[in-house]
Amino acid sequence: MYKKVIALVLLISLFIPLLSGCSSNNQDMTTLEKIKKTKEFAVGMDNTFPPMEFADDNNNAVGFDVDLANEIAKKLGAKLKIVTVDWSGIQSALKSKKFDAIISCFSITDERKKAFNLAGPYLYIRQVIAVKRGDNSIKSFEDLKGIKIGVQANTTGDSAVQKMKFINYEKDVTRYERITDAFNDLDIGRIKAVVIDSVVAYYYKKQNPEKFDIAPAELEKEPVGIALRKEDKELYNEIQKILDQLKKDGTIAKISEKWFGEDITK
Repeated sequence: MYKKVIALVLLISLFIPLLSGCSSNNQDMTTLEKIKKTKEFAVGMDNTFPPMEFADDNNNAVGFDVDLANEIAKKLGAKLKIVTVDWSGIQSALKSKKFDAIISCFSITDERKKAFNLAGPYLYIRQVIAVKRGDNSIKSFEDLKGIKIGVQANTTGDSAVQKMKFINYEKDVTRYERITDAFNDLDIGRIKAVVIDSVVAYYYKKQNPEKFDIAPAELEKEPVGIALRKEDKELYNEIQKILDQLKKDGTIAKISEKWFGEDITK
């Protein structure tokens, strides 16, 4: 009996290094290696941002960024997995490794460059002012002074409004978690304007021409890219290479024409 116990202990001791070695190998894998091994590319999206990403009538994720993410996943030899995240928490979720990348109309800014590797740009947007149909009272951003306006919290539109000294940010600005809620409030008159990415504004105008319009004012164009963790340099380089390929072969232009009726990626 004693000899059997000794033999069992020796056998277990032989397997422990092998098990720990497997665990160590998994931990030492880069994100790109993990994607290649699992055949899964996990992407964080706020799916309340049409036409970039939103849920259709069957609750399927659709939109420009969804199509782009699928094309990137194919090039990586993986299947796309979409992780739905509220915009306010999307950056912290990427840092805590809830997914591999943010593909969710993520504007490239100097501040964000400090926190992430940003592949792209793959298109350009501008901040514009959405208003109710027939409202001609707003012709410039200065005309937002003293009126109730809406923004999506923690977006570049939100940041732009905060910098406008003529706006009483605390009193007159409502910050929404979902841009769909902002347009609902604009429709029923709770707010008078929404400062928002041009791609979203023009989509809402196209879908609801009897409800919404766009004021003749816009800010400088913003490049849009894909956010990746700083340590994932291999994945960043691979995705940048894939984006360059998709631009060159016209794939991104076709996706743009599908959702916007024109190529806005140049």
